[in-house]
This record gives sequence, C-alpha cells and structure tokens, in this order.
Amino acid sequence: MTRRIVLVVSFVWSAVAGAATVDFATTGQFEVQGAQLYRSVELPVAFVVLGSKLGRPVLISTGPVTARLLDPARVTKDPADATRVRVDTGGTQGDTLVTKVDGSGILVDRDGITLKLTASPPVLGDHTLDQVLQAMPEYRRSAARYTPDTAALDAIRRAKQPTELFVVFGSWCSHCEQLIPRLVRVLQDSQGAPLTVTFHGVPADGAKDQVADDLRVSGLPTAIVRRDGKELARIEHEAWEAPEKTLAALVAVPAR
Repeated sequence: MTRRIVLVVSFVWSAVAGAATVDFATTGQFEVQGAQLYRSVELPVAFVVLGSKLGRPVLISTGPVTARLLDPARVTKDPADATRVRVDTGGTQGDTLVTKVDGSGILVDRDGITLKLTASPPVLGDHTLDQVLQAMPEYRRSAARYTPDTAALDAIRRAKQPTELFVVFGSWCSHCEQLIPRLVRVLQDSQGAPLTVTFHGVPADGAKDQVADDLRVSGLPTAIVRRDGKELARIEHEAWEAPEKTLAALVAVPAR
C-alpha cells in the first residue's frame, strides 16, 4: 500500500508576506499542544498559532522554516464561521523567532519558551461520515468547492437497491485530502439514496493495517463498492476524478 506523510508544504515566504490578508482555518492534520492551530486555506501553506504560551499569535512558514510574532489586532475571527480566521500580514513585521526542524515537527522558541507543530495522530479504524468530517475539517471545506455531475447525482438518488461503500483512507495522506472530499460532496448531495458508508482510517509510515491488507488495498484512497456483502467494484486511481459517475453506473446495476 502506498502511504506517505507530508508535514508541511514548502512555499516562498514572500508570497505570504506580500499579501494584504490571508485566510486560515482549523486543521485535522496538524496540531500544537495547548494552543489553537489554523492552516492557510489557499496555497501557499502557512500556519497561525493562537493562545499559545508564547503569548501572542505566531505565524509559521516553511521552506526555509521561519516564524514571527503577530500583533493580535491583525488576527480577526470570522463571525460567521468559528473555524476560520483572517490574518493581516502587511505592515510592520513582528519579532522573528528561533525555529528548528525536529524530526517530524517544527520547534519555535522565544526566550526559552517553546511550542512544537507536529502532525496530528492519524484517524484509525471505522468511522461514519460525520465522524470523519469532525476530525478532518479540511474535507468539509474542500467538499463545498466540488461540483458533482448532475446526471450522475440524479442516477444515485433514483437508486432502489441498498449499496455499501467501504472507504479506505489516510487522514495524513495528501491524495486523500484532495480526493475524499469529492466523495463527501456526492454523499451530501445524494442524501436519501440507499447508501451505507464506512470510512476506515489506516496508519502512516507503512504501519500494518490488517483490514486493508485483507482487502488487498494497494493505494489510497480506495472505495470498495458492495451489494449484499459482495464486492461490485472499486473506486481507485482515475475513477476519483468524478467518483459520482462510477457510483452512478454501479447503483444502476440490477441485483443478481
């Protein structure tokens, strides 16, 4: 199985520094213990740490790794969405902090007081759609930006026979972050269809997952489509470009 963990995405600092404002949102892939962490919504990637023991908001970049303090007045919470903040990155720059890459994390130090940005523990085992969206707010936001094929959605909504989806994914997986939200949007837009969905999270760094191994899952993400306990097909590789089309064709297959 292909498993790959990506801590941060490198970017040119000047791209963020030159922007007037940058939108950030909560993340399920990264964390800072004892603080609130927000990840930039659009590329290039950056992080904002609020409520840490450093006392003031911290803006963290990568490639090279740098961090600086922010004036709290430059961070504005979205009154309509508690998961989002907007940061004014212009004007006078705050203090630059000492940073260090430490294993899979980034250490930020100010006068002997440190915080560490790390990858969050992976989501493991079986979960419902709502549980996955709670753990991975990135999926919910990306799903809102995907527009499924209308004809395929109509076909899914008209389905009569119960169909099961077993989705194997990694909460740490960059491909899953890109592709799973497409299926999430399809499921959201086809509520009422006879679909039962289970998401199964696997560990990172090549650790063994017996369920995925028994199912001979060779890449992430993989959605196994079943009816009456029998596998009909899998959504893999290019099929993720428009998962609703694959699913629509399968739910139209008559029972045997």
